[in-house]
Amino acid sequence: MADPATDPGSQSLVLGIDLGTSAVKIVAAASDGAFVATGSASFPTICDLPGQAEQDPDAWVAALAEAAVSLDLELRRQCRDWRARVAAIGLTGQLPTLVCSGAQGPLGRAITWKDARADGPTSATIDPTQRRALYERTGMPIDGRYLGPMFRHHWLNRSPEVRSILSAKDYLLSVLTGQRLTDPSTAAGYGAFDLESGAFSEALCEMWRMPAGTLPAVRSAHSRAGQLTPAGARIVGVRAGIPVTVGAADSVSSAFAMAGLEEGIACIIMGSSTVIIDAVRDARLDPATRYLLTPHVESGWYAREMDLLATGTGYRWLSGLLALPDGELDQRAAESPPGARDLIFAPYLGGGEQGALWDPTLRGMLRGLTLRHTSSDIARAFLEGVAFEIRRCIEVLAETAPLRGVVVAGHFTAHQTSLEMLADILHRPVRPFPPVSPAALGAALGALQVLAATPRRADAAWLPQVLPGDQSRVYHGLYASYLANHPGSHRAQ
Repeated sequence: MADPATDPGSQSLVLGIDLGTSAVKIVAAASDGAFVATGSASFPTICDLPGQAEQDPDAWVAALAEAAVSLDLELRRQCRDWRARVAAIGLTGQLPTLVCSGAQGPLGRAITWKDARADGPTSATIDPTQRRALYERTGMPIDGRYLGPMFRHHWLNRSPEVRSILSAKDYLLSVLTGQRLTDPSTAAGYGAFDLESGAFSEALCEMWRMPAGTLPAVRSAHSRAGQLTPAGARIVGVRAGIPVTVGAADSVSSAFAMAGLEEGIACIIMGSSTVIIDAVRDARLDPATRYLLTPHVESGWYAREMDLLATGTGYRWLSGLLALPDGELDQRAAESPPGARDLIFAPYLGGGEQGALWDPTLRGMLRGLTLRHTSSDIARAFLEGVAFEIRRCIEVLAETAPLRGVVVAGHFTAHQTSLEMLADILHRPVRPFPPVSPAALGAALGALQVLAATPRRADAAWLPQVLPGDQSRVYHGLYASYLANHPGSHRAQ
């Protein structure tokens, strides 16, 4: 497991690159898996139209170059010759995000997983029987935010121009290595990947009208995709010829860094969205279709995953609405009592919800607002709403597999009061992960597999615990009230 910092000394280094929803993050790790340094750079999302969330692939590449400069500034203070020590690079990234390319590169902006415009048309064409059949075949509760439905909705009229359909991480891999490859966890986000065969289904590709030959070949996440090309080396700022892994989806990459491949540990990854995920050995589908069953980073392992849309984006939105500096929302929330003076905030701010509900019609709701409420109460109600939705997901996982631990990464870990609130609401101890991108670190640990290195095994037990406190009993009643008083209550369990 990675320590907060280490002296790289004479060890080889590996880089993990995470193409996230709003930024590129790079982590450097030593050959034993210990964290060394990090760099990051952001890029914009275009949201000019209702439901739109698009990004420019060129902006990703520019942000990667900027993040590499940021990493260099940090690493040079520890190790002047660090570039010569980089032995491998691992990748991870946001998904499902669609990039359609022609002979000369991308044909337009990428359509991100936050884009809701294909939700309605996709829901109208898939009845409950078809949806269940798709879930049993792909492990995915298919909606309009998968690459296949996105392609059919946005690109069908231009399909003759399309030579390549890639997700964001796969596109970045092609930029760095010239290879057109994906891994099973990312392939699952295409909406056409057959879990049993481990390959794209011709029938599902036809269903989404994705032209034959446009999809990448599928290889294991930690396998070697190719070498960093001279053009890729100029972007990252290291020498050409370094091996690059195929990489994995950001969710399973994060879970790999936080808990390794171990059953009974639930990981909560808080970013632009919040991912709740664990690892299981068998392909265990949910009878109620409440979670994704995603291939994990290694063959024979699967991840049960639920994604709460726009929790981090909603956090930033509410902070701006209340004119609060970054991080102060948690401090304000701590000034309000549990229950936020009878205020309930259903945090479905992204235009629909996945999590355990999978309903594109859900919208955010603030219930019980009166003149006596303050900004602190609103802040508290929002954070409680997010934590209640996390509990809903945790309880789904616990129905069929006992959970021995919970690890959380993201902004809650920077605020003791928020961690305590989460432990109280979950009625479980939580272990905060160090303040480093778990997805990028997981990508770096994957890169070590190419070198046949043996990093220290990820073990959540070394992390400190935050235990449930006196308010845990209070939150049992508040959670029941939350389930009974918002638009998704009839789907609660």
